[in-house]
Amino acid sequence: MDTINEKLAHFSSLAVKALLYELALTPKPGLVDRHDTGAHDDMDFYTFTDSIIALYPFFRLYIQTGWTYRNEQPEQLFHRLRTLGLKAESAMFAATLGINTHKGVNFSFALLLGATGAYLAEHPDLLQEKTHFSPADSQAVCSLAADMTKQLLVEDLSHLEKKTELTHGERLFLEHGIKGPRGEAASGYASLTQKALPFLRQKLSKETDKNTVQLQLLLYLMSFVEDGNLIHRGGIRAWKEVKKESKLLLESTSSKDLVSQMAVYNQKLIERQLSPGGAADLLSLTFYFAFLEKIL
Repeated sequence: MDTINEKLAHFSSLAVKALLYELALTPKPGLVDRHDTGAHDDMDFYTFTDSIIALYPFFRLYIQTGWTYRNEQPEQLFHRLRTLGLKAESAMFAATLGINTHKGVNFSFALLLGATGAYLAEHPDLLQEKTHFSPADSQAVCSLAADMTKQLLVEDLSHLEKKTELTHGERLFLEHGIKGPRGEAASGYASLTQKALPFLRQKLSKETDKNTVQLQLLLYLMSFVEDGNLIHRGGIRAWKEVKKESKLLLESTSSKDLVSQMAVYNQKLIERQLSPGGAADLLSLTFYFAFLEKIL
């Protein structure tokens, strides 16, 4: 069992690696990176580092839970993971002194690491060091996450009118129909399987500079993601503007000019106090599957 736990720990460490890659990617428009704090005045590079360290033990528990309880009904497995996720969230807030650095992506990693553990239990050949996930394996993990959360939108969002205090995500759903991480999970992470991962695979087959590809992937995500962070800060109009601007920047900027143009756009979003945190979360999740597939 110790050997299995060690192997599972390797897979959970890929989620930590994904968060570190997202944090280190620079320049990221409006987001915390190695150069500045983006549009944020309450968090920096070290706040995110502290948060990632606090979450790591729970990432190991997520994948072990999926492995151990793989034979339970998907909804039961989800509730186990959600209970752990709330404990992880508390540890995150303790480490960051109450600042929300990774709440949304912690929810997604609880699901996806749990699903990974369950999938590995059914496909133990993938535990071998020299093997890697195929796109079909990645799709299967995301589909399992959808099975776990198919009742979630009804359970969490169908009775909000009766609540006296709403979270930011609940308010976005009531006012604009934005489903956030819950919607992504219920869709089987369609933004990853149908868009981000195919985009990344295609770019990496042609572009040798991985930093360039990662920046292009961020812009691509910013061009379509339902980004609750942007909407919270600037409203629907600002979100639509950022989507349009990101698409134009991606399509019109050469690889050699990308870093300088991203730095310019970063300053624009800082001035507008806009931060595409939803796109950043999906960037981390895409990195995770890229590491599983050993393409990044």
